[in-house]
Amino acid sequence: MMLQTFDEVIKLLESRVNWETRNNFSLYGMEERLEDLRQLLKYLGRPETRYRTVHVAGTKGKGSTCVLLESILLENHCRVGRFSSPHLYSVRERIAINGISCSEKDFIELMSSLCERMNAWNSKLFQELTYFELITVFAFEYFAQQEVDVAIFEVGMGGRLDATNVCRPDVTIITSISFDHIAQLGPTLADIAAEKAGIIKPGIPLISAVRNSEAQTTIRNIAKKHCAPQFFLGEAFSIHRNSHNENIQKCFRFRTIPNKFPLDFELKNLSLNLFGLHQIRNASLAIAAALLLHAKTSRIVLNQDDIRNGLRKAYLPIRVEIIRSSDTLPVVVVDGAHNRSSLRALIKTVKTVFPDKRFTVIFGISLGKDVEGMLMDLMQYFERIILTQYSLNPRHFPPQGLKTIASSLPNAPVSMKEEFFGVTEENSGILLQEDSVILTQNSQSSESVNNNTNASITQTVSNSKPNDIQIEIIENCCEALQKTWAESTPDDVICITGSMFLAAELRQFLFEQILATNNELAVNNENNKDNENNKDNEDVNV
Repeated sequence: MMLQTFDEVIKLLESRVNWETRNNFSLYGMEERLEDLRQLLKYLGRPETRYRTVHVAGTKGKGSTCVLLESILLENHCRVGRFSSPHLYSVRERIAINGISCSEKDFIELMSSLCERMNAWNSKLFQELTYFELITVFAFEYFAQQEVDVAIFEVGMGGRLDATNVCRPDVTIITSISFDHIAQLGPTLADIAAEKAGIIKPGIPLISAVRNSEAQTTIRNIAKKHCAPQFFLGEAFSIHRNSHNENIQKCFRFRTIPNKFPLDFELKNLSLNLFGLHQIRNASLAIAAALLLHAKTSRIVLNQDDIRNGLRKAYLPIRVEIIRSSDTLPVVVVDGAHNRSSLRALIKTVKTVFPDKRFTVIFGISLGKDVEGMLMDLMQYFERIILTQYSLNPRHFPPQGLKTIASSLPNAPVSMKEEFFGVTEENSGILLQEDSVILTQNSQSSESVNNNTNASITQTVSNSKPNDIQIEIIENCCEALQKTWAESTPDDVICITGSMFLAAELRQFLFEQILATNNELAVNNENNKDNENNKDNEDVNV
């Protein structure tokens, strides 16, 4: 099969089954699909074995952790491949080397060659490959041809039956467990954790920040069954904030715990260019993974400056991305939060960064998500919500349906407390919950907190439900942003959230139409990379 243009590549991919555009699908029968992929890779010469691999699963934080690890390794002068999904603007973003998306020329040439070889070997299997499976095989082969030192593979959905699970990892990471993809992964946190833990391999070390006892027990049992060393945040390594300052951009300290981690290591005064306390947790996973890679190969010789600079330079669009125009124009926050845990992390961040601003939330979401729960949280903290839908994917939830659900929700305040722990504040003894807006104050040491001692008092970000919530429908999302922008003042924050698809579409419209018109293109990131490259997973395939 000769592909001559990139458009032909796109047409080939779009001719395949693509679960990203479908609401209901089942994982039934995927065990056989993985075996087919293993045989296919064997025929191709086992490209997945030609480099060190880190495999990353989790409900949220996967993309952030992958980019943070990539940035650390780049400072070490490694050649790093990164496979992620979904893309924002071009499928090329899913396969990147050293942070640069695969070129159209390379994509055409390799996809053409791969298709010919796969079709010649097993035409039936080749024709049955889904969009995601075809891209995954492409990534394995591309990284091998480009001779990367390390490849970082982000799971599409779940883990056990995901197409990426045919990789040969040196380190596995499970970032977090919360409710998402319940129809496919199961109704309980234990069910979801079991699917995520499907990436654990015999004897391969596992790093995790999962704190929920039900989910963690499931993961530990599976790791033990596979004789996989386990390194959990708070047990094998820890992170501590340096001060009680309410500025969300904190300095923090990372250290391994003696006799619990292969390397004795401590690094102080680390900082991130990413907003949100949850990113400190993700950074700790990236550091731990880099250290384990360092222990496995002489090719990776880390020093403190590599880690410090890598963390500081890491950048992701659409992850609490704060777009600042000028002092005379409103602030826009773009975030792809698509489940309740991610939304709560966003609420905590923006309410801390902008305590005295007025907020308008532009909200659109995909079918199959926790619409009621996310709307409940938004209505708890924001007075004006515009309901809309993205236009580039058929899975959007109709705005009128969102309005109907919002109208039926109770007026009683909603508890935001969850069973996840994240970052300890060394000097004040404050434990910041990773996925909520609650600050839990505990007078005991961080070590006691990490042992799940729960004597605490709670204080929340202001969360009295607004008496008069303004909810309106503007079906065209670009019109929603245009109208909101025109009505906003320098004291306003426009927050775009609910879906990666909505965030990507409105981000592009903001830059190309609104800010270009105002001739204001300043973004709150000195190291703003290619818009295409990085993001966290929303709804991706197995």
